[in-house]
Amino acid sequence: MEETGLIINKPEVPQTFHQLGILVLDGSGSMAGTGRQGLTKAQEVEVGMKEMFSRFDASRVKNNFSFACVKFDTSATTSLQPTLFKDLDYFNEDFNPLNGKGGGTHIFDGLSEAKKIADNFLSNAPKDGVKHSVVILLMSDGMCFEPDTTKTIANDIKQGDNIDVACAYLAEVGNNDDEANETKSLMQDVATNPVSYYATVYDGETLRKFFERSISQSSGIGKLG
Repeated sequence: MEETGLIINKPEVPQTFHQLGILVLDGSGSMAGTGRQGLTKAQEVEVGMKEMFSRFDASRVKNNFSFACVKFDTSATTSLQPTLFKDLDYFNEDFNPLNGKGGGTHIFDGLSEAKKIADNFLSNAPKDGVKHSVVILLMSDGMCFEPDTTKTIANDIKQGDNIDVACAYLAEVGNNDDEANETKSLMQDVATNPVSYYATVYDGETLRKFFERSISQSSGIGKLG
C-alpha cells in the first residue's frame, strides 16, 4: 500500500493557568558598558532574553504564559504589550533596554509601569476562567535615584494577590563597593523574597537562568521543560 505522507499535528495543550511575565529592564546609560562576553551589558541582556524565549518555545506548558516588556531610565516605556507566548515573535522583538533609553536609573518608574500592566491583566481575568497571576522580572545594574520611592511602590505591588517580584542585580565581577552593596540591598527589599526571588547575576546567561527559575517558581510548574 502506498504511504499517504500525511502529517498529524500534535494537539495544543489547553491552558490550565495563565501567568503574565513582565520584563522590567534597566536602560540607564551604564548599560552601555562592556559585559563579560565582550558585548555591551544591554546587548548581553537582549541575547539572554531571546535565548530564554527560545528555550521556552520547547516547553510543554508554554501555552499558559503571556509576556510584556518595560524599559526604563528616567522614564518607563512599555515596549511589548502583554502577548500570549504562542503569538510572540520573540526573535524579532527588541529586548535591548538601551534602545530609546540611556539616561539615569529610576527603578520606581519601571515598577510603576509594570504595576499598571499587572493590575489590568488581573482585573480583566474571567471570573470563571483559569487562575491568572503575574511575575515581575526586574533587572538593574545601578543604584536607583530614589530608593525609598522604589521600596514604597514595591511594597504596594506585593500587597496584591497572585503577584510576585523577582529581582536581578547585574553586577561587575569583583565590584563590592558601597553603591553595589546598596543596590543589592534595595533589590532584595523589592523582591517578594530576598533569597528565593533575588540573584546577583553577571551576564545575560545567568540572568536568563534566574528569570527562568523565577517563572517556574512563581507559576508552580516546577520546571519549564
